[in-house]
Amino acid sequence: MRQTRRRSAGASHAAIFAAAANEFSERGFEAGGVDRIAAKARVNKAMLYYHFGSKRALYIEVLRDMFRAVGARVRAIADGPGTAAEKLEIWVATIIEEAAARPWFPPIMLRELASGAPRFDPETFAMMNAVFAGVRDIIVQGQREGRFGDVDPLLTHLTIMPPILTFFARQRVLAAKGVSMGVLEPRQLDAFVAHMQRTALRLVHQEGPQLT
Repeated sequence: MRQTRRRSAGASHAAIFAAAANEFSERGFEAGGVDRIAAKARVNKAMLYYHFGSKRALYIEVLRDMFRAVGARVRAIADGPGTAAEKLEIWVATIIEEAAARPWFPPIMLRELASGAPRFDPETFAMMNAVFAGVRDIIVQGQREGRFGDVDPLLTHLTIMPPILTFFARQRVLAAKGVSMGVLEPRQLDAFVAHMQRTALRLVHQEGPQLT
């Protein structure tokens, strides 16, 4: 019986998370409704608060889920074997793979950044910065190897991330509206990965003054 209850609690937690992720993606934090989330998850609001404590905590957990997964993988890439160029390509593919697995994340993140990230707390910021720390270390390695130019790691990171978020937000909009013709046609994921890998490598091979 105890094992059955644990499975049921885990299923409820997962259902609430999935419903919240889609609700916040479609409506944002302010307009996102706890009642709708509970209804979509097929739980009562008391169960939602039991698992997550508050609407804000639930929203933050949706963001942290992405940062947690990407941060761990990026750290492993940066600390692992291989040249910096190889690691940078893997880093790009990893970011895109995790975003593809969480299609709700890019619209939420873009909306949050546009509003000044008012719901980010220090721990969430630290988790987000861990993603940057990984690519920073990869770029520094490439500079030590003499393969990368004197580029600024933060600006490089900020050049690569927005197109990835925009790509998935756009794909989501087009899929929802059923658009599939001409220049509006959704792009294939493999082609996007290859494009962003080429873009990242071009960026780090550029020579220029180091910004501080």
